[in-house]
Amino acid sequence: MSRQVQHKEVVSDTGKVITYYDLEKPDAAVLDAKLTAAFASAESVLSCECVKTAVQQLFMNKEMQEMLIYVSRLPVFSAEVAGELKADLGLLAAVKHLKYFYSIPVSTVLFALSSVGTQYAKGDWEGLAYRVAANSSIAKLTVRALSKADPELDAVYGSNAAYLECADPHAVFPTSIYRMCDGHVHANHDASVIEGVMSTSITTTIKIQTGVLNPTNLTLCKVYKPIGKCVAVVDQFVDEKWGEDLCKYFAHHGVELTKLVYRAMEADKDISTVEEILKDLKMHSVSRNEPVLIVGGGVIADVGGFATALYHRNTAYVMLCTSIVSGIDAGPSPRTCCDGFGYKNLYGAYHPPVLTLTDRTFFNTLKEGWVRHGIAEIVKMAVVKDLSLFELLEKAGSRLITTKFGTTCPEDTEFGEMCDAIIGKAMEGYVKSEYGNLWETHQCRPHAYGHTWSP
Repeated sequence: MSRQVQHKEVVSDTGKVITYYDLEKPDAAVLDAKLTAAFASAESVLSCECVKTAVQQLFMNKEMQEMLIYVSRLPVFSAEVAGELKADLGLLAAVKHLKYFYSIPVSTVLFALSSVGTQYAKGDWEGLAYRVAANSSIAKLTVRALSKADPELDAVYGSNAAYLECADPHAVFPTSIYRMCDGHVHANHDASVIEGVMSTSITTTIKIQTGVLNPTNLTLCKVYKPIGKCVAVVDQFVDEKWGEDLCKYFAHHGVELTKLVYRAMEADKDISTVEEILKDLKMHSVSRNEPVLIVGGGVIADVGGFATALYHRNTAYVMLCTSIVSGIDAGPSPRTCCDGFGYKNLYGAYHPPVLTLTDRTFFNTLKEGWVRHGIAEIVKMAVVKDLSLFELLEKAGSRLITTKFGTTCPEDTEFGEMCDAIIGKAMEGYVKSEYGNLWETHQCRPHAYGHTWSP
């Protein structure tokens, strides 16, 4: 049943309290039951030869409808949901996307469904998602659009959308599926004094993978195939070494790639570079709900991330890290920036990527000095945060340099796993320190050891 206001007001003798959202209490057992029933009931759609028929049958399925509606009413960015699903991070990430099923492309919904785990999605859901994403007539359609053309669908999903318009507009009118806002307001009787608190929740995913640009790896495909295009901000040095592989990857998946290539030396970390990126993003009509792909090391991560923070006041981006420093520090960092008037990081914004990918494969083309710089950054994290990381560094020793983190000896899988563990532990130590202090609202920042302490 639709309500008449988009907030709740409680009036008492002392004044008025206004709150904004009204969501379900998360329950892992309830979600598990609904997922199990939905996938068991809808499995027959996998055998449909016509993808349009498969999509229609999928969203008409009663159990699937109940599951999607339940997820759409959950506070998916909350600590409570994370706590309920902490044993299955793939499911947690999928649920964060499924909340927006009404407004995002059906191909994105299918990719999210394919990511919930084989305990639910036992058939080839990923294959169906890819088929839907490859069908230009339906890939970008939303459940909202499908409902407008089908009274049966509208009766179910339209009424839920009307409810959510008041209970949680994020789910039906998102400007970004990676951010949510909340707040509460207190006012006296004549509203001559108002006290308010506002908050923003931001979700991000970090993955350490090998072979991100191998066409069999669908991580980037799942982001950009539903959109049909990818605009990439690329470090010039990286483009020289890996640009052809980047083009081949997106060509293989039928995604139009636009490369915006910039020199990204330390001297280029200037507001003029940021302005150039902004002009190019506008020239290529990038939308704020269309994640930009940033490919490179620390400098391009800083200036590219800053440009996306300014563009449309908040445009999502995916960070593909190609250096060690970007892979464990600058890449997942919320602190995007550039220099100005001779001062380091004078301009900036707090704007983390929605997805960070660190792939050791790229370390193979790093100069030895750059490898040493990256190891020095990891040593810093080990010294201030993690003894076990320090012990791993001791065990790996100089082979980290001579093999460029195992990239020159891929046959030594044991050493490769050790290199991944080192990167993972360094990354974990960094985000533990950084993500609880996103806007640098306090100066207890042990991971900034060796830096200037000024924000």
